[in-house]
Amino acid sequence: MLTLLATASQSLSPEVNALEYRRRIRAWTLYDWANSAFATTIMAAVLPVFYSQVAGATLPSPAVATAYWSAGLSASLLIVALLSPLLGTLSDVMRAKKRFLASFCGLGVVATALLALVNTGDWLFATVLFILGRIGFVAANIFYDAMLPHVARPEDRDAVSAQGFAFGYLGGGLLLALNLWMIQTLPGTWGTKLTFLSVALWWAVFSIPLLRQVPEPPAATARLAPGGAVLSASFKRLWETFKDIQRYRELFKGLVAFLIYADGIGTIISLAAIYGAELGFGAEQLILALLVVQFAGIPYSLIFGRLPDHKDNRQPIYLALIVFNVIALPLVGIGGAKLLPPAYQNSIAAILGLILLVEVGCLLLAFLLGRRLFSGLAARMDTKGGILLALGVYAVIAIWGYFIGSVIEFWCIAWMVALVQGGSQALSRSLFSSMVPAGKSGEFFGIVSVMEKFSAILGPLIFVLTTALLGSSRPAVLSILLFFVVGGALLYRVDVKAGQRVAQAEDAELLAL
Repeated sequence: MLTLLATASQSLSPEVNALEYRRRIRAWTLYDWANSAFATTIMAAVLPVFYSQVAGATLPSPAVATAYWSAGLSASLLIVALLSPLLGTLSDVMRAKKRFLASFCGLGVVATALLALVNTGDWLFATVLFILGRIGFVAANIFYDAMLPHVARPEDRDAVSAQGFAFGYLGGGLLLALNLWMIQTLPGTWGTKLTFLSVALWWAVFSIPLLRQVPEPPAATARLAPGGAVLSASFKRLWETFKDIQRYRELFKGLVAFLIYADGIGTIISLAAIYGAELGFGAEQLILALLVVQFAGIPYSLIFGRLPDHKDNRQPIYLALIVFNVIALPLVGIGGAKLLPPAYQNSIAAILGLILLVEVGCLLLAFLLGRRLFSGLAARMDTKGGILLALGVYAVIAIWGYFIGSVIEFWCIAWMVALVQGGSQALSRSLFSSMVPAGKSGEFFGIVSVMEKFSAILGPLIFVLTTALLGSSRPAVLSILLFFVVGGALLYRVDVKAGQRVAQAEDAELLAL
């Protein structure tokens, strides 16, 4: 018989002093710093090119290499999607979130390190390693996210989630910059192979604080007979959750909204580079834009994490800074494309200098006018409102992306993506965690993972179909607007407080058992 003995409230008991609380939060957020190296260097910037030019060099054509790479990506996502709900539930029942996180983190680290052994023509070996590394990366994130309600108190979750994304941007960006330097300076493929080793080492070393300093969440302790009892109890609990879906009505409404708008965000992230290439922007510009988004996203992730915090008297200033940026960046981008000489329009240094001037101007206006103009709106701002604000910015990006025709506009749009990318995801993670029963955090984040993987098919599919039908990617970019409008409308209808009451009541029931 399964006996549930404790909930997350015990892991944040009054006995945890302020110093220990801060230490645990730093350790938890540092894992974002650790694993973002895999996302930026392995998945986005280096391995795709290495796979096509080296591992897949003996394949019939680069198109075949791209097809094999895509197949490996799909296979890894399918495997994780099928396993996620059961793994998440098992981690609750067995009280094993850290063990599962460490196991999948270890799988990803080893697979990444072994990529250094890949040579010309080793496409099959590289494919297997990439699949294993991707499984480790995605699966470990399930348990990492599920630990948020156990690590941070409710009033701190927005800021802590945002801090994690900010650390991720900084860590991933710093190592990517170092890796690009290694690739350019070392002969042959040595730079790339050392890059793979550096990512594995980075991921492993900076995961240690979480594994050492954050206690295993006491969400659900199982007293079960050995053997298959744990597995059967996990299946039973998962089935009961799906049968009782009406009880979690607001939670699942929020989840559906998240899956829709997150699909739009993911489509922009995954297809931005190839869309930029289609418009004629060079590889150097695209890589530098990726780095700019990484580093510019750091302060804005933190700012979005503070937007719902009514104890912070700078809240109207933060809100004003975001709004002024949304107004100023399109004006500067479109105006610069029409008024500046071509030499300045195509100079990355000149464009970045202009954007920094815009940021200084917006910051000054926010300090001078923020409290006067935005105090009323800031007083009504909450986590859901912060997400809706970010979706409004993404809607502007999708519309502007349809008309873009110059380098300066491309860079201004990239800066706007940096403005909201981390904040929207951080607040979404925090909002979802607030409506999840802490005793079932692994289970629900596992469900999120599987639904997120399958929903991520729709955005790229609509993009491809629109491009094929209309013969251009421009209308396809505009079609992404639909995800933000529909997702935002559904999120607006979610009664967050009702969802939080259900989660709190269920945790109280688990504690009473």
